[in-house]
Amino acid sequence: MRRLKWFIPGLSLLLLTAVLLGGCGVAQTDYDKLSDDYEAAKEELAQMKELYPPRDFSSLRELEDWLRANDVSERPVSEFADEWYRKALEIQEDAAKDGYIISVDYDVFEDDEVTVWCVAIVNGSLFLWDPETDDIEEDDFFGTVK
Repeated sequence: MRRLKWFIPGLSLLLLTAVLLGGCGVAQTDYDKLSDDYEAAKEELAQMKELYPPRDFSSLRELEDWLRANDVSERPVSEFADEWYRKALEIQEDAAKDGYIISVDYDVFEDDEVTVWCVAIVNGSLFLWDPETDDIEEDDFFGTVK
């Protein structure tokens, strides 16, 4: 009777251990897929680290080249201020995707005339342009801002 008292819990423990240890194995195909997914995630993270945090343009030439490659200014001229502003926001979003900082601003004058422009900092100086033309001008009012 004494042996039976320890036999059932011992056998239960042995069976439980066998089941748990047997279930911990991973099939080689599953392991290979997980390994491939891990390598892909590492590569994607490395690409993201190249873009974030976003940065200012390092030179006027870099800004000009980037704007030349961006096609927003090649679209038809906007009829309304909100369309014009949306173009500027699209440029800002495109720049962020490429790892650059571009700000968007607008001004409304007394006669309800609206002006929309994009702003980038290059070597501490402000550069402005109309999102529909990409004609860059240096803003010398502030001088060096950064």
